[in-house]
Amino acid sequence: WAGRRGSVAAFLLCGLGVGALTNLRPMGVLLFGAVLALRAGDAVYAERGARRAILRTSGAFVLASALTSYALLPYLWTEPIRRFVETVVHGVERPDDFTLLFRGRPIQSSALPLAYAPVWFAISTPPLALGLGCLGSAAVVRRLWRPRGAGIRGARSRFQLLLLACFSLPVLAVMWLQAELHNGWRHLYFIYAPFCLLAADGLYALAAARRRLGRPRARGPGERKPGRTLALSGRPRGGLALLALLGVAVLLGPLAALHPNQSVYLNFLADRAAPVLPFSLSYASARDGLRFLLARYPDQPLRLYAHWFTSTWTLPADLRQRIAFDDFAQADFALYLSNVGWRAEVLEPYAPVLYESEAYGSPMVWVTALNLARVPDAVAAPYRAAYRDLQTRVPIVRAPFNVYLDRDARVASWVKQPCQAEDTRAKFILHVTPADQQALPPHSRRYRFENRDFLFFERGVRVDDACLAVVPLPAYPIRHLTVGQGRVGTPWDYWRTDYLLPPPPDRVNDYRAAYRALTAQPPTRRDVFDAYLTRSRVTFVQTPCRAETAQAWFLVRIEPFDARQPVARRLDFDFFARGVRVDDACLASVRLPAPLRRVTVGQAAEDTLWQAAFTWPLPPAVAQTYRAAYARLTTGAPALRAAFDVYVTADEVAYAKAPCAEADTAPKFILHVVPVRRRDLPPDRRRAGFDNRDFEFAWQGAHFEGRCLARAALPAYPIARLRVGQFR
Repeated sequence: WAGRRGSVAAFLLCGLGVGALTNLRPMGVLLFGAVLALRAGDAVYAERGARRAILRTSGAFVLASALTSYALLPYLWTEPIRRFVETVVHGVERPDDFTLLFRGRPIQSSALPLAYAPVWFAISTPPLALGLGCLGSAAVVRRLWRPRGAGIRGARSRFQLLLLACFSLPVLAVMWLQAELHNGWRHLYFIYAPFCLLAADGLYALAAARRRLGRPRARGPGERKPGRTLALSGRPRGGLALLALLGVAVLLGPLAALHPNQSVYLNFLADRAAPVLPFSLSYASARDGLRFLLARYPDQPLRLYAHWFTSTWTLPADLRQRIAFDDFAQADFALYLSNVGWRAEVLEPYAPVLYESEAYGSPMVWVTALNLARVPDAVAAPYRAAYRDLQTRVPIVRAPFNVYLDRDARVASWVKQPCQAEDTRAKFILHVTPADQQALPPHSRRYRFENRDFLFFERGVRVDDACLAVVPLPAYPIRHLTVGQGRVGTPWDYWRTDYLLPPPPDRVNDYRAAYRALTAQPPTRRDVFDAYLTRSRVTFVQTPCRAETAQAWFLVRIEPFDARQPVARRLDFDFFARGVRVDDACLASVRLPAPLRRVTVGQAAEDTLWQAAFTWPLPPAVAQTYRAAYARLTTGAPALRAAFDVYVTADEVAYAKAPCAEADTAPKFILHVVPVRRRDLPPDRRRAGFDNRDFEFAWQGAHFEGRCLARAALPAYPIARLRVGQFR
């Protein structure tokens, strides 16, 4: 477009490029908008006769870019506009939430500060390119202020303005949309190419300024001939070339020192005075760690767990064959890349660090032992001694992994013996609730606890036939801990429990008194957990309490007398939500709404472990209400005589039967409403042609005095016919 002076063919080629770019990354739509914005500026400043040509070339650009994107992405073929918008929206959604290290504090990737991308760009760009790029950007902006756009009408100026748009618009879009970025600005690396071209323009602007400084001005009458103007060198561009060479030479020093981890380069703008670098060093090279293990264990196969993706292709073929990557439950060593802010507290003093490589005083690549049997006795001895010391204490929680606290409640330890490989695959749950919510880190305050969940490879080691994981606790006063184990990547927990630090005496006494009052009477049902049932509450009790039974889900299902009452159908819960340990017993309770006809209680894990239902007689007032409704409906002939007689009024359908047994109400009740006008149906029912109002008797009916009555409201629109019945 710039080189062929705006011909139709040039704009067709431009449209092909922009369409392909938009298909590659939805952010390319910003370039589409930038081109149209420049064309709109051309139309404002153009003569009247030239505007038709601008409209024609712009139309060619829009057509070429739209057709190219459409042809290259089959997802758009059925609904191009809606699906393209869906694709762009999907690109800025935040499906995951990572903890990132930024300016010395952890932040969440779903709530990035506006300065995140600009700061990362500034600290990781070579200073010469950064300075010249800012100078070139300023020169482009300066041309915009010239009268009537004279400075941007040339092909070169137009191209520079487009470069500025390609560089700045994606950054502004990310800041405005609050899109999620991970590990620096790597999702925006495509803006570096236009920025480097702007840096070249900055160098050109310096050369132009140098020429203007060196050009003699016109002498007035009687003025002496001026001397030579200060120059960077004798040649007009020699000083600038020397400046560029010095900038490259200054850059080569740090890169050589970081080799083979040049990807973690940061310039002087990054704060390096802190004990730990306040920014993550991501995607470092694993080669040094691999070479250390190969040299330490010659002629032995190595089972390695890699914290990040690690490749061995840079190693000789004979060495590659000795390395096998495995799950951390089977591996003997773990290799870590990047400092993530918790290296010291995670790995010391309970995980032996065999090798580490640093950059800027922060760990970058390190290797730890997951299996002490593979390290020298001198290295393993302190960790075996620490494990034996823990075993002399009483655990605060007895579970698949026993949990210990040190005397000052500053370290939590997880121990299991004997330990199998599959035991370490579960995610370990650790939630810390402080005595004062203001003590929490800012990103944790909305949850009211600090999440310190971990995987075994992060904080664990295998000691002989046992597994040991150690987690430092925060320094602020702690009110209680939540510990447990769960599956990785799923909300399902194997087990979970609360532990108060220390348990308040009044709270313990209250629960102890409630437990004694309940157990003084026989339970409603005896099972794994005894169930005690009152009109207002159902309580589950187990003595002595076993962690593996408390981890199962508690079932509470309620059936009301009248479906119009605002009651919940399911009150299921887990022990963590509504349970407490009292001495050697477990106690869990949930309040029931009233009035109720039936309550079903039980326990379930993958399947139902046990279940029981309890039914009460109707309260007199409720029975009188149903008796009056039944008498009023049955004074006339039913609309249908069947297993249940069906009565139809202006606003409801009633199903009645006498005598009636419990088995009669077990099948589901059918109620399909066919309207006179199909447009009266809810949108999701128009294709079917009727409104499905099927229901269960427990929700809209009641048993009383040997009779049954169920009632269902009808919609207000004109009805053509009804379909009623029962089915299993």
